Amino acid sequence: MRNVSDLNEQPGREEWGPTYYDRPMLKAPHWEWNVVTYLFMGGIMGGLGIIQLLADDKRPPERRLQRTARVASFALAAVNPGLLISHLGKPERFLNMLRIVKFKSPMSLGVWGLVAYSGASGANMLGILRGITSPAHAMLGAFISGYTGVLLSATANPLWSSGKRHIPAAFVCSGVSAACSLLSLLSHIEGNAEATGKLERLELVAGAAEAMILLHFERNAGAYGKPLFTGERGRRLRTYTMLTGIAAPMALNMLGAVVTLPKPVDALRSAVASVLTLVGGYILRDSMIDAGKASAKDPRAAFVQPT
Repeated sequence: MRNVSDLNEQPGREEWGPTYYDRPMLKAPHWEWNVVTYLFMGGIMGGLGIIQLLADDKRPPERRLQRTARVASFALAAVNPGLLISHLGKPERFLNMLRIVKFKSPMSLGVWGLVAYSGASGANMLGILRGITSPAHAMLGAFISGYTGVLLSATANPLWSSGKRHIPAAFVCSGVSAACSLLSLLSHIEGNAEATGKLERLELVAGAAEAMILLHFERNAGAYGKPLFTGERGRRLRTYTMLTGIAAPMALNMLGAVVTLPKPVDALRSAVASVLTLVGGYILRDSMIDAGKASAKDPRAAFVQPT
């Protein structure tokens, strides 16, 4: 069995090797919108956990922002298990996953991380042991935002396995960007627009990092990346994630940083940038899941597994 470096030297996928009667070796995942939304909301939850710790509670605008982040993270943590249960089909299947901890299973650790995050975010929102729960909330947030990418890459799926160094990092950056966008929207609704400046700068950095990671993934994935980066799926990813979901919000945030706009215009600029970022983050995960299904159905890809 050849490795990914051998694959990158091949002129085309027809040179990969034999097939099993041209039938796929792997079973494509039957994941629908609820799994995509679960991954998307998990990224936002993780980003909110990080941001609530970074906010300076000595300044009133950031103190309000910190409170909003804690309330929003708890609300998402209350909804997200329901999405996972809707995918599993029966609530008892979720409870069965909590019977033991499998340290080598990303799914087992992820479910326990979700439960721990929910507890930490609830305690943090209520102000219980603030000196302990706030850092724990942030650490579990970092875990939750990255685990969703690890869950995909720790599989035999050729596309996802080839992105084991890229997908978790891209999901963390995307989660932080989406969390900044959600908080910006909520801050404008609450009349706390003073707190959005730092959020936009953090979103700018996270978005730039996300774009670089995805571009590096495309260059290094070789033929494994074709289901994600080529064809209609590739055009969708470039249009709605790279351009509309990352580049456009970055341009709008930079505009807000260098030009003083009238308050109503600035609020509209910020809202549009936030919505575009959220849409781009969702499309990233939807495209990743859809491309993974296509990769699993490829009868040749699994014969030359990435290393």
